[in-house]
Amino acid sequence: MPQPHQFEVFTFAGQQDTTSFGLNTSALFPLALEPIRDWEPTLEESTNTIKELSESGQFLEDVKRHGGAVLIRGLPIRTPQDFSDVAHAFGFPAHEEVGRPPLRTVLAKNVKTANEGPPELPIWPHNEYGWSTINPSWLTFCCLRVPDSGGETPITSSVGLAAALKKRAPEFVDKLLQRGVKYVYRYGVEDVNSNTGTGVIGAYGQHVKADDDPTTARKKIEEQVRRHSDRFEWHEDGSLSVTHVVPIIREHNDIGLPTWFGNLTSAWGRSRHHGATDPPYLGDDGSYHPPPEYGDGTTIEKEYLDLALALAESLQVLIEWQAGDLVLLDNYAVMHSRAPWTGKRTVLAALWDDNRTRINDYEL
Repeated sequence: MPQPHQFEVFTFAGQQDTTSFGLNTSALFPLALEPIRDWEPTLEESTNTIKELSESGQFLEDVKRHGGAVLIRGLPIRTPQDFSDVAHAFGFPAHEEVGRPPLRTVLAKNVKTANEGPPELPIWPHNEYGWSTINPSWLTFCCLRVPDSGGETPITSSVGLAAALKKRAPEFVDKLLQRGVKYVYRYGVEDVNSNTGTGVIGAYGQHVKADDDPTTARKKIEEQVRRHSDRFEWHEDGSLSVTHVVPIIREHNDIGLPTWFGNLTSAWGRSRHHGATDPPYLGDDGSYHPPPEYGDGTTIEKEYLDLALALAESLQVLIEWQAGDLVLLDNYAVMHSRAPWTGKRTVLAALWDDNRTRINDYEL
């Protein structure tokens, strides 16, 4: 009797034990799966198998037990459309991006380039749209082309980072709980060669038409901005600053533990890298990189910013891509980043919502 199509677990260097994050059960982070021996799945078989696993409910339970991340290796994903077909099999509703800083290009249904910033620049640990009140619940990434060197996607347990910071700097965690975090994104008139390279139109100009007069264009842009922030300012050069004040220590409803959900570490890493730690926060790349502040507008101590980034990077597990790899991340439980690379690299992203409320404010 032929075996049913299924995946089996494999291991790779650098995986971590979830008990180190504070989870009750011991499992490897991330979960790593590949087709069982002698099964070389077609795209249709891959899609149907993932759909069956997702519909069973057990698959997402396994992902949760392994810290909120899974790497599936050995799939015949060759094109953006292939990735779209497989990623949709998880059954999540597509997420609509609002105010997206990075440059992305749509390549298939709900599939975009991950980030079109320069390959020599890293991206620091963050949760996708952790700075906004509108954020995706799940992320899928897929590699179509492996670079000559580098280009790994490090992932970090947000639950583990929250626990580590509570242990190392409880007073910092208390301040974050009481005040939240303030992020300011400044969008220029033109796109720039940066990891936050989109301009005003790219971020909020979805409904702006080429023949709109300036007043009409601004009205349409401001309507989009107000979907997640009432704090914004136009500048004389035509650029737009948007301010967000959000909590960063949250309660993960599925896991039942505090989790770190935000972009503090990536914003600080970027500010520091580009020499933009002082006003007006204009970096050496021509883009603005204001460092995060406490939600009340007071300065976050640099030693705490440095500590949070150092801890996030110390907890990383490197996803060393192979062509066809697919990664699913719980955006509320796992941070991700990007290492610089040489050569050609193609990693695509798809962002997803969930019909459930999966994080809440952490109760003091």
